[in-house]
Amino acid sequence: MAKRTYTLTPLTGVHIGTGEELTPLDYKIASKIGEVDRKKQTYWKFSSDRILQRLLDDEKAMTAFERASVNGNMKELQQFFQDNCTGIKDTDYPCDITQGFYKTYHANLDKDPHQNAAKVLQMYHSEGTPRPVIPGSSLKGPIRTALLNKYLKSASGLPDMRNVQQRIKNDKYPGNQEINLQKKLLGYSDAKNDPLRAVQLADCIFKAGGTQLVGSLKLTFFDEQTGALDPIGTQIQAEVIRGELLGGTAVSELSINIDEKLQKTPFSVRRGDRPKCLKPISFDDLHKSCNVFFWDEFQNEYDKFYKNIYDGTEKLIVELKNKLENAVNTKGKFIIRVGRWSQVEFVTFEKNFRKPWVKIKDKNKRDKYDYVSEYEGETRTLFDYNGKYVPMGWCVLTLKEEV
Repeated sequence: MAKRTYTLTPLTGVHIGTGEELTPLDYKIASKIGEVDRKKQTYWKFSSDRILQRLLDDEKAMTAFERASVNGNMKELQQFFQDNCTGIKDTDYPCDITQGFYKTYHANLDKDPHQNAAKVLQMYHSEGTPRPVIPGSSLKGPIRTALLNKYLKSASGLPDMRNVQQRIKNDKYPGNQEINLQKKLLGYSDAKNDPLRAVQLADCIFKAGGTQLVGSLKLTFFDEQTGALDPIGTQIQAEVIRGELLGGTAVSELSINIDEKLQKTPFSVRRGDRPKCLKPISFDDLHKSCNVFFWDEFQNEYDKFYKNIYDGTEKLIVELKNKLENAVNTKGKFIIRVGRWSQVEFVTFEKNFRKPWVKIKDKNKRDKYDYVSEYEGETRTLFDYNGKYVPMGWCVLTLKEEV
């Protein structure tokens, strides 16, 4: 078993969702909770169970809770939790907030919680703790994408791969075609024989303090006439891991194991039938594949959306570019993009083989979903960090120890 330990440093925001939407029924904004004073406006996630447990012997409070619950008066129920979250033990965790989210919260606080525009998508946390987590499975996904694109480049000139690009373009359901392409590239026919099963990643667990932020994400496009990124459409609020460029201190250790014995186990595909590019996966493969694929895609995105911005908001994106480029050119480091809003170009095959399922406009300019060949998105979903827009999901991994 080959093992390496890395430090994982998020550069921008990272969101791994729980599927839960939180409203002011679930959180409040205040600088102080009980004896804890953070000296700044803070997002406090309620622990509803602990609040109710504490109030079990308070007949007046429980009557107010039961009345609001039975009558379905969400506004009254919201006020109940706002009023009765009075100590740090009544909360699960705090998050810093952006200026934009603070304004959104107060603009919508008086609305019905079901209609509240201050809904927040919850970040995945370690069970029973306030610590945010990037699961190993979420990290393995982008590594797999990078490896597949490496093998795709190597195999695309082989006789049995010559027509694969055209087959994907013409296939009405290219998802099936892409699954078959993955199997061909990695040389397996059954999921239990997938070579990536030998690559094992642990969860990345971050400390709670200084690592969490709540802010808005906005769909934006680059306006060539004004040289600015302009927001369009409805914004989204989310809890994120606060990356380095967002003023955060989030760093975690990541253990990656490669089970060499498992890699030597015969696969279900005959050796002679495997693509010639295939070989047992190594740490060198992980580093090079991620650096080549993610850097190339970042450069494509940068050239199309960010290169010609001159409205004063581009500072963070330029800093991101410099940090990614430095990591790519430093031995023992590699880059990945992980989590929600990583953009379709970074989670699929490269341009000539890409045919994702995306929302587009039909001939009547109505929204619909379809498979799109050679997808070229015209918008980006970006995090609004106090008026400066920055892409989501970028992380650097730095080799710490090899066993």
